[in-house]
Amino acid sequence: MLNFNLINFFPEEIFEELSKYFEEDTENKIKTIEEIRLRVDKPIILKFNKDEKILNFNISQELILKTLQYICDNSIYSFQNQICDGFITIKGGHRIGITGNCVIENNKVININYISSLNFRIAKEIKGCSNKLLKYVLDLEKNNIYTTLIVSPPGVRKNHYFKRFN
Repeated sequence: MLNFNLINFFPEEIFEELSKYFEEDTENKIKTIEEIRLRVDKPIILKFNKDEKILNFNISQELILKTLQYICDNSIYSFQNQICDGFITIKGGHRIGITGNCVIENNKVININYISSLNFRIAKEIKGCSNKLLKYVLDLEKNNIYTTLIVSPPGVRKNHYFKRFN
């Protein structure tokens, strides 16, 4: 059974499909899942550390909107600013990326219509992952933090690309 804190953001139809997949070996699957992708007229895609699983369940436009309602606690208007930024951050630090047709006014996105996909990016703690980088971020002699920017392409661990600006 799928039992991590994202379950409340899925309508019953999607929850049931996810639950079927997560019934076996639940703990290992939940530990390694990174994304849940929902796209109109496409199957659900689960992205794990090293692979993807495509579920045999296509998502309808209605299910995308129903899921967005769940995410916004039935108040999409109150999340309008986040939606215009292209994602909504929910409890636990998880982010849901949103794609659709943007309405632009004065070079700024003011709305997203015809939402066509939702991408749940699952946040998780990876203990010790930054230990090698601390010497580049912390100035222990001056009890200070260096101005730091960490960047890398999507899906690449950030500790492989590191630059300090002084």
